[in-house]
Amino acid sequence: PGLKGGIFWTTGDEHDEYGHITEATELRVRMMTKRMRKIELAGQVIPDSKKATLHGPKSAPTTLVVWGSTKGAILDGMDELKAAGIETNFLQIRYINPFPTDLVRQILSGPSRKIAIENNYSAQMAGLIRETTGVAIEHRIVKFDGRPFSQNEIYEGVKDVLKDGMKEVMLSHA
Repeated sequence: PGLKGGIFWTTGDEHDEYGHITEATELRVRMMTKRMRKIELAGQVIPDSKKATLHGPKSAPTTLVVWGSTKGAILDGMDELKAAGIETNFLQIRYINPFPTDLVRQILSGPSRKIAIENNYSAQMAGLIRETTGVAIEHRIVKFDGRPFSQNEIYEGVKDVLKDGMKEVMLSHA
């Protein structure tokens, strides 16, 4: 790709430090261990403030759990919710690997209501949070038509969850 007449070759086999392909199981174990140590080290040196951020009042009864490109719509939607007397905060998760397990568990242990807002069908981050922290996010607002969330969708979706106790709000303009 990118070079006319060029050849791009890839393989699923392991490679050593020099890029040489190998099927040696001992090297595979060594290289995987090396990769996992790098992720562990990254988890130690990257500050928590870079991995996840809580926006809004810590004492809010409802936390919106978000990752990806929805921050602007969430902040605007939170302003609209606040004007309607609904206090929320939002947990913006920015690192998936290394995942900030302890930080996310600590933040999500406080609010009585947690709502995952995700641009995918199955609320993948909510599943990852449950898998890594044991914390279940019972309410989900999902949109998977390829378009970003709008401020109004955040506002209406959160209101639907709070008013009707809906477990899942599915948005689409298709």
